[in-house]
Amino acid sequence: MADCLIKLGGSALTEKRQLETLRAHSLRRAAAVVHKVYAAGARRCVVVHGAGSFGHFQAKEYDVSSGALAGSEASDSLRRGLCLTRLSVTKLNHMVTEQLVSCGVPAVSISPFGTWKTACKNISEDGVCAVKDALDSGYIPVLHGDCALDSQQHCCILSGDTIIEVLAKKLSPRRVVFLTDVNGIYSCPPDSPGARLLDSIVVGPHGNMEPPVLTSALPHDTTGGVLLKLQMAVNIVSQSHGAIPVLICKLDSEAAERACLTGELNKGEGTTFCFLEA
Repeated sequence: MADCLIKLGGSALTEKRQLETLRAHSLRRAAAVVHKVYAAGARRCVVVHGAGSFGHFQAKEYDVSSGALAGSEASDSLRRGLCLTRLSVTKLNHMVTEQLVSCGVPAVSISPFGTWKTACKNISEDGVCAVKDALDSGYIPVLHGDCALDSQQHCCILSGDTIIEVLAKKLSPRRVVFLTDVNGIYSCPPDSPGARLLDSIVVGPHGNMEPPVLTSALPHDTTGGVLLKLQMAVNIVSQSHGAIPVLICKLDSEAAERACLTGELNKGEGTTFCFLEA
């Protein structure tokens, strides 16, 4: 059992359109939120962060997500792309972990590469045991979106959202909170005319959403953007039959701490995913 899984969005921590550009004030804010949660007694907490502008550009340039053709040997270019992508994402992970430790959080970095593996981009092996061991020893694990070795295509991109879904299934947290650069999920992209914040999204027994949501993603985003985040949230709520609530709100808001500590959001503060029994 875990108290809370916190996903720090790559778009909240970085300037996603600018190569390897950190939002230092947002990282300090994120660390402050995690510290408040930890100090309040939620000691079994896991942090997963996205890559943002760290890793996505390199992964896109070398097409790391597509890997090698089935049955083909990985090219030197693909291997270089994987190495450059990992150098970039682990650079951000070091900064996130360092900031958490400086705030008094006993944070330890756990990179997924090597222990999390895929087959045709689907998880075939996970590294949850290492996360459990860290929690049991009194540490706050800090994972990140990463590259993964794939048995069919040599490699792929393993998103932080996918990691969150697996952790939710294995750790049964009291809640899952996505802290992003926007207030929550909107009916359509937030910068579109008529976009409105959805206070709640109802998840049906078959994984259907009400109301429906229109999404978009940046060209260099190799992890699926908002669409994947939505699907992961729906999967968590559906598979747990509503036992694990999922909340999405803005990192730089008063609601962020409360969402992590109590699982509560007021109207206009974010989006809560609810389960509807058949």
